[in-house]
Amino acid sequence: MANDEIMTVARHTLPNFPSGSIRKALAPHWGALLALALFLVTGLTVLDDYSIITSGWNRRFAEATLDYLTSGGDLRAFTYLVDWDVTIFYGMAFEIPLLLAESAIGLEDTRSVYLSRHLATHLFFLAGGLFAYLLARRIFGSRLLAVAAMLLFLLHPRLYAHSFFNPRDIPFLAMFMVALFLTHRAFKRGTLPTFVLLGVGVGALINLRITGLVLLAAIPAMRALDFALMSKWEERKRVLLTTGVFALACALAVYALLPYLWGDPIGRGLEWWATLSDHPRVVVELFRGTHYRSVDLPVAYLPVWFSITAPSFALLLGAVGAAGVLVRAARAPRAALRSRSLRFTLLLVGCFAAPVFAVMLPGGNIYDDWRHMYFLWAPFALLGAFGLQRLIAALERRRLRTAAFGAAAAGLAATVVSMGLLHPNQQEHFNVLADRVAPERLRSQYEMHYYMHPTRQALEWIIEHLDESSGQPSAIAARPGTKPGISLNALMLPESARERLADAAP
Repeated sequence: MANDEIMTVARHTLPNFPSGSIRKALAPHWGALLALALFLVTGLTVLDDYSIITSGWNRRFAEATLDYLTSGGDLRAFTYLVDWDVTIFYGMAFEIPLLLAESAIGLEDTRSVYLSRHLATHLFFLAGGLFAYLLARRIFGSRLLAVAAMLLFLLHPRLYAHSFFNPRDIPFLAMFMVALFLTHRAFKRGTLPTFVLLGVGVGALINLRITGLVLLAAIPAMRALDFALMSKWEERKRVLLTTGVFALACALAVYALLPYLWGDPIGRGLEWWATLSDHPRVVVELFRGTHYRSVDLPVAYLPVWFSITAPSFALLLGAVGAAGVLVRAARAPRAALRSRSLRFTLLLVGCFAAPVFAVMLPGGNIYDDWRHMYFLWAPFALLGAFGLQRLIAALERRRLRTAAFGAAAAGLAATVVSMGLLHPNQQEHFNVLADRVAPERLRSQYEMHYYMHPTRQALEWIIEHLDESSGQPSAIAARPGTKPGISLNALMLPESARERLADAAP
């Protein structure tokens, strides 16, 4: 009887607080939440299928940074790292929390450590998708277009694979989307707290990659336009105040999140800018069958890589969206400057185009396909949703509009299928613009495995083909300790497999 009474009380109390109000608040967003839930379940299912990239250097940078802090600013904490004079400027806003969480949870085994890091990176990627939805919802006022923007963001085969094993470019991509959301929110509300939060967000973005300066430059420029368009001095003072607060919050966030600056903020800040704006690392890249130094790449390097690796239908929608924004602005430039919504879409075009043109200038240093520029997908996915909106608006008949949504859904479905077929190597996705008929030709034309992602699969293949019956390894012998990337991926294998792999080494 007591148990029945407890259940009766629970049935009457639990639905009312807080689940009833939560259900009401979440009801308009069920489509996005369902999609995110599916992505989460899928991510948890395939989490253990991805490798550790190269040598796990990001984690070592974080360890060195913590050593630097605990030693009272002793630079010897960094000197055992490769290119330590450059890596001291690598922001650890994403890495150090992961390292502290590992310690708090008590993770020690390499396999557990890196599985947890894969999960954290992927969750941050999904968070970027959530903010894509929230931002598109504000821009378009349409749930369907907002879900489309989220799916365009998340369903990029290369980015999806990287969302597990790339702890630098994917967090920056996700944070760029968060910063765009904060930008739209701050400009719409115009309050001090929203600009403080925007400053902190952009500061965190710059910490992850100095390329975040593109937003630091764009936001004051937009505020200057607001200042020029306002006629009342009180409104102009408000613009000046919020802009100043934004800049101060951003500077403080950059300072707080980069411990190396603490000893000499101005001097080391100038050193940071000089180092990362002219990155000293030069590598050789294979592009269209020819090897180039990364500082001497052809102008077409970034545009070609971007265009041959994105899902084809998303590429089309993004191009339509960007063209639609520019055409609308060209037809009525004054109205475009006064329209907050159109100005924001122009900002998206600028955030995409400006970095592309900057990289295309002589002396630009980029390598490893376009991974340093993965953040471009954040504004481009939103422009893709805008392109879908323009196409639907241009179609007068309801059936044609339904067909347009159907075509977009088919494009997304085709992307999902291709991702499944490539699993777990979605990072090698090429679209119809590339020569997909002859895979060997692709390998001879473009860089493929700069992150050594298939290393773990190779080790697993070796383990599977060891000849246990004779007690001797097969003709292929593995030496896990010869390369850091190989040794780490050997430690990602189950313990029994590690022992067999060690036994296989002569």
